Amino acid sequence: MLGRLIAPSLIATAVIGVWSAGAQERPMAPRPPDGLRVAPFFDGWYQNEDGSTTFSFGYSNPNRDEVIEIPIGPDNFIEPKEFNGPQPTSFPPVVPDSPDGAPARSDRRERERGLFTVTVPPGFKGDVVWTLRNRGQAFSVPGRSRTGAYQLRWPMAMGSQPPLLRFKADGPAGRGPRGINGDPLQASVGQPLTLTIFVNDDSKREVDPTPVKERGPARPALSVAWFKHVGPGPVEFSKAKDGLKELQGSFTTTATFKQPGDYVIRGRVDNFGRVDTSAGNQCCWTNGYVKVSVK
Repeated sequence: MLGRLIAPSLIATAVIGVWSAGAQERPMAPRPPDGLRVAPFFDGWYQNEDGSTTFSFGYSNPNRDEVIEIPIGPDNFIEPKEFNGPQPTSFPPVVPDSPDGAPARSDRRERERGLFTVTVPPGFKGDVVWTLRNRGQAFSVPGRSRTGAYQLRWPMAMGSQPPLLRFKADGPAGRGPRGINGDPLQASVGQPLTLTIFVNDDSKREVDPTPVKERGPARPALSVAWFKHVGPGPVEFSKAKDGLKELQGSFTTTATFKQPGDYVIRGRVDNFGRVDTSAGNQCCWTNGYVKVSVK
């Protein structure tokens, strides 16, 4: 089995370099639609007011349609082991959105940024390393804060910052990739479970907050995408993506589980309709996580 330690700025080169002879990527050859690897990414770090540091992680899945499942264990782990556990087990391909927020088919594969974080205490000097093994290859990426080049900050140039997300209208709020955890829920196989989050974009912008237009209709003021983060079986959402024209409101979907077990559902809210925000520049979205026990 091959293994690599992938520096964030060199991951594209490193990923190509570890392909086996049977699955070689060549610069001028068409990329196969499926059967490709999944690899972890380190997106950057945040300095917290209490002196702790938060590392943000994402992944790349260049397959067109194939969702790769890697349970937490010897093929999906974080070291030091006390930080193991918040990573996903499900890695769907990331399809670019069209300007109106609807999914758009494309040969361009993007990567998922900031889908979970690890927070280390003040004075922590080591690395937090996430390792994924699949298809006979191992990829590891270190999270570290020894360089300011990967430090992430808000607000953005024109004032945008991640929206606030709550699981109750009057409950505590989370912001950014670190997000917030909702109360655990229970569900039954085949019975839709209602999930609702309350959102508010409280950015103090220097320009008109109206969403920008990009070759088509204006993007929503706020958008949500729902994902299975952890779980043994598929999850169907009644609305996997949705949008709001206002800067405040709520999103509701239902999740239907086909197998029993323990799941984590992630709702990601963003304000990518603003001119100074996108996933590519590491702003502005917020994660909400809820554990679901399915009988």
